Amino acid sequence: MPKREWPLRFVCSHEGCNESVTYRYETRRDLVGSYEMKNFRNGRWKCLRHSKPDRVLSSENLETRCELINEQKEHGRYFGSQGFVSGPGFLVYAADLPAGTKLIVTARIELPTPASEGEQK
Repeated sequence: MPKREWPLRFVCSHEGCNESVTYRYETRRDLVGSYEMKNFRNGRWKCLRHSKPDRVLSSENLETRCELINEQKEHGRYFGSQGFVSGPGFLVYAADLPAGTKLIVTARIELPTPASEGEQK
């Protein structure tokens, strides 16, 4: 018989938004003591569109940019807390680059241009 799960579901507290998230816990004790229960209950959870709108690309927000600086720390070089960073089309090891190097990642969307009547079939 499978173990019982303890789900915890929240709906975005922004008016009119129906985005939801479900967290699952192995025990009731994990559920009751969870970060999510302590910080998101009573209507405090918001989806990414409403908690970090500048990071969500849309027709109103066509570009976003993130800048990380390679820092020398006690145990090596890191971009923030990561020694290795990857994304679509790139990989970078902090140890391969000198301290002070900036990693600048830009994401941009280009909306299609409306087709003219002559191009429509």
